[in-house]
Amino acid sequence: MSGLTHLQGHGYKLAVLPEHGGLLASLSYDNAEILRPLPPRCLDPLLSASFPLVPFANRIAGGRFSWMGSRVKLPANFSGETSAIHGFGWQSRWVLEEVRQNHCILSHEWQGLGPQTWPEKIAGWPWAYRAEQHISLGEEGCSITLILANRSETIMPAGLGLHPYFRRRPESRLTFEASHVCETGPQCLPNGKLAPVSQFGDFASGAELPDISIDHCFTNWGGVVMIQDDLGTIKLSATGARHLHLFAPVDAQALCLEPVSHSPDALNQNPADVPSLQSGEKASLKIRICAQTS
Repeated sequence: MSGLTHLQGHGYKLAVLPEHGGLLASLSYDNAEILRPLPPRCLDPLLSASFPLVPFANRIAGGRFSWMGSRVKLPANFSGETSAIHGFGWQSRWVLEEVRQNHCILSHEWQGLGPQTWPEKIAGWPWAYRAEQHISLGEEGCSITLILANRSETIMPAGLGLHPYFRRRPESRLTFEASHVCETGPQCLPNGKLAPVSQFGDFASGAELPDISIDHCFTNWGGVVMIQDDLGTIKLSATGARHLHLFAPVDAQALCLEPVSHSPDALNQNPADVPSLQSGEKASLKIRICAQTS
């Protein structure tokens, strides 16, 4: 596929498409797929192996929120959704800044709307920012560090996340710890209530996915998820991500484990959950994916 950049090292192989959302096209270890590969000649991030979430994660209801006395209106950026979803990075061109055999750096910049728009009603993301992905393959697996820098003159909300689609097998079992799961209402948005994680399974001890769809945020997770199946074991670990969003539809076509820095629609429902950056400040989120074959 044109535009692919390939990395390899320590048994891992990775392909990235910088110009199409800074997405990963594939990640494998010892010739076994870790992430679901992007189909040939396909450029759809939602069919990719992974894509970045920046400058916010998941959904903002109606694409509207208030910040420091101003009202911000974002476009609905996905067909069938009334919310703004997944930020802007996944639908933007990223630049390949550096590439070596087992390492690359991608960047994406947004110029913002300028401070002169404040405090009027704002259409679009008003803050200028720069985002980077640092991707490396090493003995401990694939690491991806997502960095967001506020390049505007005012305080900016700063949401980060990564959206990897892991291989899903009939035998797949998940093991992770979290305090609660956010209940959802219409449009997969939280309804303000928290429920026990056990409603979907005993994931603390290891459990198969239930015969229902999951599209929920697990709060205050322990930072590590283990996936076990007939092909081996995959370990996902993260720093800078307080929550884990799990997307596992009942049709078994996807298994997304998304480390995120804030819960869905937090800019409306729980602004204190969203990190903020002063002018010139940076925030980061890092994941590491390693695998063992059976």
